[in-house]
Amino acid sequence: MDSQDRTPRHYQSGAHTQPRRRKKRRAQGGCGGAMLYLLVVVAISVVLSLMAIFIANDLFALVKEDTPVSFTVEENTDISSLSSQLDRDGVINYGLVFRLFLVVTGNNDSVMAGTYELSPAMDYNQVVRALRNADGQQTVEVTIPEGYTIAQIKETLVENGVCSEEDLNEALNDYPFKHEFLEDKLPPSENWLEGYLFPDTYTFYVNGDAVKDVVNRMLNNFDDRYDEAIQEGAQALGRSMEEIVIIASLIEREARVADEFPMIAGVIYNRLASDDFPYLEIDASLLYGLGRTSGALTSEDLDTDTPYNTYLHEGLPPGPICNPGYNALYAATHPSEHNYYFYVAMPDGSHLFATTNSEHERNRERADEAFAAAESGGGTDAAE
Repeated sequence: MDSQDRTPRHYQSGAHTQPRRRKKRRAQGGCGGAMLYLLVVVAISVVLSLMAIFIANDLFALVKEDTPVSFTVEENTDISSLSSQLDRDGVINYGLVFRLFLVVTGNNDSVMAGTYELSPAMDYNQVVRALRNADGQQTVEVTIPEGYTIAQIKETLVENGVCSEEDLNEALNDYPFKHEFLEDKLPPSENWLEGYLFPDTYTFYVNGDAVKDVVNRMLNNFDDRYDEAIQEGAQALGRSMEEIVIIASLIEREARVADEFPMIAGVIYNRLASDDFPYLEIDASLLYGLGRTSGALTSEDLDTDTPYNTYLHEGLPPGPICNPGYNALYAATHPSEHNYYFYVAMPDGSHLFATTNSEHERNRERADEAFAAAESGGGTDAAE
């Protein structure tokens, strides 16, 4: 009897251990479930973040191509009903978000029938303003020439009534534009966008465009024009975008003849790689440091110590000296290969190139004679 009594108790004791094993297995399953839950949360967060980025890009037109789109509107149409058509024609990417934007901002006005010139580079506000332009809001076509500085661009925009100088200064110097190519230049500071406001012809509303939208269009244009050929050239040279823009700005201010852009680029690269000629000695950079864009240089100017005085400081200046166009950017990434270290300007805008200083001095004499013959007063405004 005693043994029979002990056996059931022993068996019962063993039965008590099994639930403990099951509890352990349940604990393991709970850990796995927590991990799965965490992964799902992270995945959803990533998806939502990407959606937010894409929607923000569409809403503010941060990085979108500036391609003209002719958009036709039928009679008795409001802006909201055009959302699908705007989406289909590539002006916007998210028609539903655009309709929500109209509800929130209260901009769902009627649109007069007609054809409108739109662009994917327009943010939602600009699209709405363009579609409401039937009230006769005035537009102005503004041309920003290659080689203009930020100061010259500001003056041009103000003169054409696009925006005020005060608003421009605030946008250009303080607004943290979100373009990827500007990330290393943040936070914003005075003239931090020099070199990146792409020169082109733009159409703006007179006192109608938000100032940051005006600047944003120029930045978007730069992003579009800094294409694969330029990127590959920069990579082959081992140069960053900032360095390429600086070199392109020097070329833009120095060259006058299109065929000489890569020649002058070659001189700059030869000097950057030279122990014998480590100073670029570019007059345009010196002038920029003096707050000028032209004029003869005096001995006092040459001795003025600014970061942009490439007679006193080796290597590249600390930043671009103007806003270069495509040809200058391409030349900066595809320089001519030659042995020239000097050049001097002629009256017609072309240059004489030289390998040695003695040859350069002879070229300078020829240039002086040519200027005297042309009754230009002698000397040059271009860098030597």
